[in-house]
Amino acid sequence: MKKLIILFVSIILVISLFSNNPKLEKKFNEAKLKAKSKDFIKELEGLAEDHLDTYYGQLSLWELAKINLLERKYENAIFLLKKISDTRIEEKEYWLAKAYLKAEDYNKAIISAQNFISDFGNDSEKTAQIETAYFIIIESYFQQNLFNRALNNLEFLRTSKFIHNNIPLLHYKIGLCNEKLKKYENALLSYKKLKMDFPYHQYNYSAEDRIFNMQNGDKIDIDFKKINSYRKQETETQNSQNSADFKLYLQVGAFSSEKNAKKIGEKIKKLGYKYILFTKKVNNKTLTVVAVGDFKNDKELGKAAVNLEKNGISSFILKRK
Repeated sequence: MKKLIILFVSIILVISLFSNNPKLEKKFNEAKLKAKSKDFIKELEGLAEDHLDTYYGQLSLWELAKINLLERKYENAIFLLKKISDTRIEEKEYWLAKAYLKAEDYNKAIISAQNFISDFGNDSEKTAQIETAYFIIIESYFQQNLFNRALNNLEFLRTSKFIHNNIPLLHYKIGLCNEKLKKYENALLSYKKLKMDFPYHQYNYSAEDRIFNMQNGDKIDIDFKKINSYRKQETETQNSQNSADFKLYLQVGAFSSEKNAKKIGEKIKKLGYKYILFTKKVNNKTLTVVAVGDFKNDKELGKAAVNLEKNGISSFILKRK
């Protein structure tokens, strides 16, 4: 009889956790609508406290954790994320990895990122998060001066199906790891690859500074006139690249799913910008690229890049005929 009572109580608990509750769903959605008001956090905290064992109580914990992460309250974010037990909140480990990295708890960041990759490595809908998870692992090794491990993960990522949106960062980090390992020629090759493929990206200028520092430290012997460099005077080649034959765009993503590309496109549209979609081959895989624009000049493009960044959309300059 005692066993039957325990079983009955267990069933009730499971049902309360996983059943849909229209009232709680409505309350949660109403709280999200108040995102820009002072009541937003109070509403979520109330849901999390009063309905912790329900799906929407758990979702409230997740939203609160993300807010704390944005506010740089990393320990609070970790505490809230660890209270989430509902398996339907699939990105728990992903956000834990981000929080641990920011909190400088690098070993735990690696474990959480690896857990997320292990669980969702075959989910095409989560390719962007998998890519970020690898960079969390790489950065965690780098910050612990484990440069060989960081480099091994970078080399794996370079040839994997997961690298799409952060190729400039990939080249830069490969260069940086090689530099730390005193493999200066390898570092130079990565920095030059970055400069050739992404001449207008922010990491292009960081790469050039690294090259300049290596040259000044007598690590390498290089003539800046032989590479694309803002330290040299403008050449005819650079002028021709800025000619009317090319149009200016901001690339905001490359997706294996056209559906996901169109989703980000709709977000761009709501911000008041035009966009184009086109396909390209990367590692024998066809990707759909989303590019904002075109723009009349650098000033217009720069303003758009800042606005996109404010709305959580990273971009880099793309020239296209």
